Amino acid sequence: MNKAFDVIFQTEVDAETIAKTLHNSEGERFRYQCLCCGEEVYLAAADSTEKAPHFRHRRGNNDIDCERYLGHPGAIEHYVSIRKHNMEHILFGFNIENMTFEAAVMYTDEEMKKCNMEAKQLSLYTQPYLQPFFTLPINRENIIPNVWKYFTLKEYANDYYISKDGDNKKILYTNIIKKDYKLNIYRIKQSDCHYMRNDSEILYTDEHYLAISEDADNIRKITTLQTVEVDGDIETFKTQGRQFYLVKFSIQFIDYSTKIYFLEQEFKIEIAETMDILWPPVFTEKSVSYCTAKKICVSPSFELILHGNVEGKDTSIKKITNGVYEISFEDEVNIFEKNIKKTIIKKENLIRETTYEKPEIIYVDKKYEVSDNYDYYLFDKQGCRKLIAGSNIYMAENDRIVGYKNGHIKVVVFTKPKKVLDKQILINDILKYHPQCEAFELDDYMDIEMDEVVLTYIEECYRNGMINTVIKRYIKEGLI
Repeated sequence: MNKAFDVIFQTEVDAETIAKTLHNSEGERFRYQCLCCGEEVYLAAADSTEKAPHFRHRRGNNDIDCERYLGHPGAIEHYVSIRKHNMEHILFGFNIENMTFEAAVMYTDEEMKKCNMEAKQLSLYTQPYLQPFFTLPINRENIIPNVWKYFTLKEYANDYYISKDGDNKKILYTNIIKKDYKLNIYRIKQSDCHYMRNDSEILYTDEHYLAISEDADNIRKITTLQTVEVDGDIETFKTQGRQFYLVKFSIQFIDYSTKIYFLEQEFKIEIAETMDILWPPVFTEKSVSYCTAKKICVSPSFELILHGNVEGKDTSIKKITNGVYEISFEDEVNIFEKNIKKTIIKKENLIRETTYEKPEIIYVDKKYEVSDNYDYYLFDKQGCRKLIAGSNIYMAENDRIVGYKNGHIKVVVFTKPKKVLDKQILINDILKYHPQCEAFELDDYMDIEMDEVVLTYIEECYRNGMINTVIKRYIKEGLI
């Protein structure tokens, strides 16, 4: 089949479009579902020269019936609607504060009302034939709509079964805690104690992870890998009646030893993608970025493809120059490529309760040597382009260079305004070589237009009650 349902973007996607993105690896699990039956599908023949890209059921059925039903007029629109209203509501993770494995559920307001009317309850099982070890009525008393509800997995199992219809239908979630003491990997959130399970079989460089295993040697091996940076010491904890070991780490780059070790743990390593939001400034909270504009300029390390790795209402993409794109959108746009998962929302007013570090402002005559401490971009009449470390840039009067680090503006470089510079030097020279002063009268200057340099000097005179006689004459005669 050439179409599937994208769980991330909550929309129908085309196999040929997805094949153009970097996010077409078979190792990325659970993102695509069959539009007809809802089972997991994956992208096949993405790099084939003989077959067209298409989606296949992961369980191996030949999907003839699904293809037949999807061929009916209106079938795709019908099944997209079904998939949207039957999306999975469960996530698995680890609570770093409580040192416990956990699950999380979330329902929309509409789904909550329906579940409450039908008296549904969420049930978790370690085996389909056993009694549930956890039950939760799905209503407003227990769950807030559109907010994740977390609860501890108190019973140990490699696979868990979940039902919201009693014993009628149980959905199997496999390898939630890995068998044979293999590594369980979780993505670290800097501002949250809930670390989500890494569902993918892929790990990325420069990303922060938490590794957990019942085998201490498995964890110790991570600390011996030369290309892996470990954050803190190995810790041990007990939960579900068992002892586990954990360590935080990030992979700096890929070498043979690191690659082989993680392959033994059933993980592949890939180089991470990057993306900087160049303009306008954004306010980020809980991994969501907010801005006041309907257009943003971004610099990703990958090609942006609408309905492939970019999705949003009334969204369009314009390539400004090599590596720089302008994205126009209505209210919200989502960018999803490998390790990049970015949501940008337009808001009329941004309320910021956080104190932000102001960027450093640098003035240069004309030439600026680009350093390697930030990612630098030149904004000029031609648009925007990324700069190479070590290069010398000759700037025009209205050009600016902006340095970014982790998506934040750290430095802005301007050319020195020549007239302002000369005027300030003149005032300083007069004060130094002609120090005679007289009483300052504010009314003498009320009708005179002044720039910022002269106005700053006049404010100083107002405060101390005196003005330099020569500077006064120059101001009256319009010489400065």
